[in-house]
Amino acid sequence: MVSVLGPARILTQPSINPSFHASLNSEPYIARSTYLTPGLLVLLISGIVVLPVLQHFDQEWTVWLHEQGSHKLGIWMGRTMFEGKLPGASDPPVLFLLASFILYFRSWSSQASQGLIRWRPFLGFIVTTALAGSLGAVHSLKWVIGRARPYEVWGQNWPFSEWYEFGPHFINEGIYRGSFPSGHSAVILSLLTLSYIWFNGGSNRPRARSLAISWGVIVIILTVMMGIGRAISASHWLTDSLGMILPTWAVLHLLFFHLLKLPVQLEYFRSSPSLTDLPRFWELKFCGLCLPILLGMMFIIFGFRSVRFQETPWLLSMVLIGVLLVSFFWPRMKSFYSQVFQIIHGNPETENVRTK
Repeated sequence: MVSVLGPARILTQPSINPSFHASLNSEPYIARSTYLTPGLLVLLISGIVVLPVLQHFDQEWTVWLHEQGSHKLGIWMGRTMFEGKLPGASDPPVLFLLASFILYFRSWSSQASQGLIRWRPFLGFIVTTALAGSLGAVHSLKWVIGRARPYEVWGQNWPFSEWYEFGPHFINEGIYRGSFPSGHSAVILSLLTLSYIWFNGGSNRPRARSLAISWGVIVIILTVMMGIGRAISASHWLTDSLGMILPTWAVLHLLFFHLLKLPVQLEYFRSSPSLTDLPRFWELKFCGLCLPILLGMMFIIFGFRSVRFQETPWLLSMVLIGVLLVSFFWPRMKSFYSQVFQIIHGNPETENVRTK
């Protein structure tokens, strides 16, 4: 029996300020919670509407942008100094994410300042968004969908496929990077995490919320410019980038309010900022438990796809591997998640924390 929190230990009841539990029922928290689900629904429904509308003009507008757009803009949007080139538009967001990772690890240090410790939930949110969204979801969809890029369709006679269809790329051809969705756009959109932090960071000052809204508008504009630039360079269809803004935003919203429950975490840290009962780097451990589940789901899709398209039927065996991965890691992920929020709510079990 192995603990998902590390070596088996006894969890003691943390000395949480009694006002913490009252604060969860306070008017500001309740008012904030009432619009979470409607806000998420608005993003999801809007994204579902935008994608089908945009797909009718996907090829036509991408061709027009490629022929009429500024190719200097396309080159600048696509290049990055991390590939040995001159700096590009995606470099500042990548540097922001790298700095967030460094600060996140620093915030768990015994020498971390109280100010940095108070930022730990926000840093965990940024790290989780980068791993689960910008890396996990985006790149898994690239592999599963396997959509051909515009330059492959136009110059190499690859077949065109819609964003919701399986494309011509498949795992049996080796390493490839599918067109849908756009990783560059997802990286830019990760800057939207700052808007959530400033808007919901506990400050009711109009200036902070105005800054959050203004920054959000800037990030959306930059993401649109990235989508246009990637279409100009024939690296992406418009649905790969512009069509994924709202769905990606919905995932970010889901992580902040519903999965990581940042409002609850903030109350926890405000009540007892020096508490150390949470497992160290618990967001990274949570992502680590989710990764095999994501891989399992990919294996299941790959297996059934191989049968449907008769590409390599022997890959049907991947379904079994996928089912085993999901079956093994899903209960452990749920158990770990429950244990973390039992601690945050101030009700951890007072017995050895173990998994079945």
